[in-house]
Amino acid sequence: MTSWRPPDDAPPIPWPRIAESLRRPQLGPNPHKLSARFPEDPRRAAVGVILWGDAAGARKIVLAQRGFGAPHHPGEIAFPGGMVEPRDRDLPATARREVAEEIGLTEGLWELGCFPDGVAKARVRFTPVFFRWEQPEPRFQRLDRELEQVLMLPLVPLLKAPWTIERLERHGLAIDVPRLELPQAPLWGATAFILKAWLDVLDACP
Repeated sequence: MTSWRPPDDAPPIPWPRIAESLRRPQLGPNPHKLSARFPEDPRRAAVGVILWGDAAGARKIVLAQRGFGAPHHPGEIAFPGGMVEPRDRDLPATARREVAEEIGLTEGLWELGCFPDGVAKARVRFTPVFFRWEQPEPRFQRLDRELEQVLMLPLVPLLKAPWTIERLERHGLAIDVPRLELPQAPLWGATAFILKAWLDVLDACP
């Protein structure tokens, strides 16, 4: 299958439009949970959805690829994130801590809000916490030894990328999950489910 190769750069998406994309789901009938799957694990998790840009708007989204030799989810592309720990004040604090531990970002993250929760393959409910990041020259530290690389994908091309739909059976429930073939690895699963749902909302915002 042919991989989609995004351009290196793209026009910005204004921050007010980003804010509207996070506001709209809160007005819907189920503002806190996106997936139809039921989380069997009582623990909670959070991921950091980092939008890099400048004063003109958001230009790229940050994703992490696990190492191909990692014991869990080798080679998979996902948002940096993980399980809530007792010392975390709230879910955004969990997302900030995981972002710091995985890719070394500790400063300059401006919290924008949360998107409705997804459910990971491990049946854990996770909250996507969005951050605005305006570092002029984005740099990352591979603090997690299981991290292969950090990817930055331009947002505007992602809106029109050649997404496909893959039907998955999980514990008796059929779920249609978006999939995007990237040169590094497929973008699929819970990460793609959340990302594409947000992109669809964003695309509908003026």
